Amino acid sequence: MTAYEQMVKYEIGLDMGILSLDELRDFLSDALQEKDVPYIYTDVFLSLDKGQEEVVNVIFYNLQGNYIADRKAGNVVQRSLIGVIRDKYNAGAIDREQCVAYLHRLTDYSDGDWNLLSIDEYYKLNKSGYCSDEDFEARLGTIFAMAV
Repeated sequence: MTAYEQMVKYEIGLDMGILSLDELRDFLSDALQEKDVPYIYTDVFLSLDKGQEEVVNVIFYNLQGNYIADRKAGNVVQRSLIGVIRDKYNAGAIDREQCVAYLHRLTDYSDGDWNLLSIDEYYKLNKSGYCSDEDFEARLGTIFAMAV
């Protein structure tokens, strides 16, 4: 992922609540060890102690308010965030309900991918007994397969 895509990922992930400032700090600490680090990484790193709102503002300012300008970048960011959700779900860090809520919330930042939109309905059907756990997990697997 480009630095632009990484920062959009963290901006959206922080806003959604699926990523934390500690995760961003870890990412930036590793990234800042490399040569020729993009300025945005340094600027965001220096804002980490000022709180989440300030960090998001710094990212937004550095990206000049340009969320996901092209579809390709948006797809990479979306697929990366699906991967974060998948990994946290598989690790037990979030439960099924939280997983569905995060995936559904991701539609606010995407083109309204049908798979993401439909997972909420599959979850409701599963909770009502109209959709088996296997069918629900298969649908979730379809979404998780989109991840990078």
